[in-house]
Amino acid sequence: MLQDTRMTPPPAVTAKAKATHGDAKSALRSALGRFATGVTVISAQTTDSHVHCMTVNSFASLSLDPPLILWTLRSRSARYHTFSQTQAFSVSVLAETQIDIARKHALPPADGFAERDWKAFLGGCPIIEGASAHFICKGHTEIDKGDHVILIGEITEFAEHKHPPLLFMGGRYYSGSSLKPL
Repeated sequence: MLQDTRMTPPPAVTAKAKATHGDAKSALRSALGRFATGVTVISAQTTDSHVHCMTVNSFASLSLDPPLILWTLRSRSARYHTFSQTQAFSVSVLAETQIDIARKHALPPADGFAERDWKAFLGGCPIIEGASAHFICKGHTEIDKGDHVILIGEITEFAEHKHPPLLFMGGRYYSGSSLKPL
């Protein structure tokens, strides 16, 4: 059996020590920010044909059988009602060239809508063109925990493209094409 002989250095500052010297919430946010994630845009079209979008990095696969994904949304978000009430939504895994799209949908638009004349659809759901992957989901389950809601969707359709992904860590965006296998 092979053993990894690389040593992990001790943490520079423990969470307990750091929390006593500063804001505990900020310290926790910083520690959680060390986990690199992909960047997605969740999109849904309402019955009045308006497309709502938001940038999300709390996306994760949950199950292959049945095919389920999850993402989280702040309970007090202005977008909560739209996404919790929709019957279907899409997840576009952004490509590294789509940092402007990630920034655009990170905050709610002034009029509440991302676009009124959306062009790209897959399975009847709005998608972000040029993304690394797309997942079309029907709403499945909602779990209210803490200050967020976990939204679980069942994948009904998906597409994968050969674009390197956009990554996010420590409050910054990174290029997926610069990753090197270990």
